[in-house]
Amino acid sequence: MQHLKKIIFAFSLCALFISFGCKKIIHVSLNNVPPQIVIVGAITDQPGPYTVTLSTTVNYTAENSFPAVSGAFVTITGNSLIDTLTETSPGNYTTHSLLGAPGNSYELNVVANGKTYNAISTMPQPVHLDSVGYETDAFSKKRINAIAYFQDPAGMPNYYQFIEFNNGVQFQNNRGVSVFSDRLSDGKYISHTLDDDSTDISVGNTVTIQMNSIDVNVYNYLYTQNLITRQNDFQSPTPNNPTGNISNKALGYFAAYTIQKKSVFIP
Repeated sequence: MQHLKKIIFAFSLCALFISFGCKKIIHVSLNNVPPQIVIVGAITDQPGPYTVTLSTTVNYTAENSFPAVSGAFVTITGNSLIDTLTETSPGNYTTHSLLGAPGNSYELNVVANGKTYNAISTMPQPVHLDSVGYETDAFSKKRINAIAYFQDPAGMPNYYQFIEFNNGVQFQNNRGVSVFSDRLSDGKYISHTLDDDSTDISVGNTVTIQMNSIDVNVYNYLYTQNLITRQNDFQSPTPNNPTGNISNKALGYFAAYTIQKKSVFIP
């Protein structure tokens, strides 16, 4: 806590010097750029249908509403099957008969506005989520953090995404979402604490953790995305687009992953 106070004091002192010692006004130019396509899709080991969403970016100063891309031709190939997706609502394309299975690779192909995009993701073998626990935050007694307990398989790289739900409702704005690599804990029994940076969990709530086993390309995308969207951190990186696994400079990602879910009641 004393260390944090020193950081805040130093930060405030620097801001004070800047406000009194610098009178030059800097104008930041936010140039408009052509819209880019954003593709987000997933195949899981749970029953379908699965969805691929197509939209386009907007300029920084525009409304936070992303136009849907309609009329695209979208297919997913896997399990010796080519599934041609149907646009069920503007920009949302759904599968018909495809069923995700661990160990299989899936290829997404999108033809939209005269351009072709593709991506491949391999679904890892599932890792069993043993249980979900909780602890009271040491620095704030009002905060309760959920913990995922699981055995990491030895001798192979494993990558995980964790999504947190409170009373059945997923945490919003990227809170309660994290990724984890076993690079430093291969083969160990792991307790992973989800720090959701909130006081939303309280006595009487039921907390659910969804653990997704993802491949390395999806992990890299989500890890970078988490860094970019992190709030209220002096060490947050300069905003930029995370690198996805989709060709032709499309934004977004295509993932094939397994799902495990467990819940705990906070008495």
